[in-house]
Amino acid sequence: TNQRKKWCDPWVITLIVLVCLVLGMGAFAGAYFLPEMLGKADTAQGNQEIVYTPTKISVSPSSGNGTSITFYAMADAPYTDHERENIMPYQIKNLSSSADFLVHLGDLQDAADGCQESAYQAASAILKQSNIPVFVIPGDNDINDCADFEHGEEQWTKHFRHLDKKNWDHDFLVTRWGELEESFAFLKNRILFFGLNIVGGSPHSDSEWKSRHAEHLHRVKELMTKLEDDYDVAVLLAHASPSSNHADFFEEEGGLASFVKEIGKPFLHLHGDDHVWAESEGAFDVDNYMMVSLDCGEIASPIKVEIDTEKENPIKISREDTNLEVECCKEGGHG
Repeated sequence: TNQRKKWCDPWVITLIVLVCLVLGMGAFAGAYFLPEMLGKADTAQGNQEIVYTPTKISVSPSSGNGTSITFYAMADAPYTDHERENIMPYQIKNLSSSADFLVHLGDLQDAADGCQESAYQAASAILKQSNIPVFVIPGDNDINDCADFEHGEEQWTKHFRHLDKKNWDHDFLVTRWGELEESFAFLKNRILFFGLNIVGGSPHSDSEWKSRHAEHLHRVKELMTKLEDDYDVAVLLAHASPSSNHADFFEEEGGLASFVKEIGKPFLHLHGDDHVWAESEGAFDVDNYMMVSLDCGEIASPIKVEIDTEKENPIKISREDTNLEVECCKEGGHG
């Protein structure tokens, strides 16, 4: 009887009710939230489509005639002390100040030399001598190929991240993404530019490469679609010479090449990595896709690219060294 009384005490009854409520709420929460939690886990494992935050971009103020831009591009330099002390400083000094910007497509040092901070520092110091804003995109030697990947990231971030923003006043309204905010896009004078962290070498992490390529592809397609009425020419700036390691971005179903074909506008793709000049009109069997591989800095000066969307053939490329020719676009081509 005494035992029965204990179970009938009000505080015991209250405790039992509270326990039941907690267990019931736990069951409800599990039923409600578990599918969502599992969905997120599946997304991380690639079983569901990843939902990216929308890419915000504003149209940069127009300049000049409002339909043209002139810029320089270079890659794969400086690798040696001779390039650092003589060749590259001369090249940077002789760029026309009337151009809108310079872009370095990556590999600003040789990873085989140990990714020493002095190499990053020297290349950064040379670029800072430019009279025009400089955008920098990572190459495989800058981060991916370093024996210590995190060290490479640290050095690139310290010496090249937001280089354009820190050292020049310009009116490009740049949107950036990536772990280091190393990839970017901007729209000016009806020309849409993308600078993407797509590198050569062997992947340091297959999963990281695939997720990075997927985000790049999503954002490029998003912006090219959203801004379709605001641009007439698109330009891709990246380091890697496309290979099987990049097929998920360029060539597979739903990749960039088929999307560029669908959009139908002139598309210029500049890259480094191979260290030698090559031109590919109709790259990936897409008529409006023009791809150019740049010489390394030891061989040639930065190329000059003039784009005027008012012209029937809007893209003109000049190799500034007089003994080097351009087949595709020396008089304006790729309309």
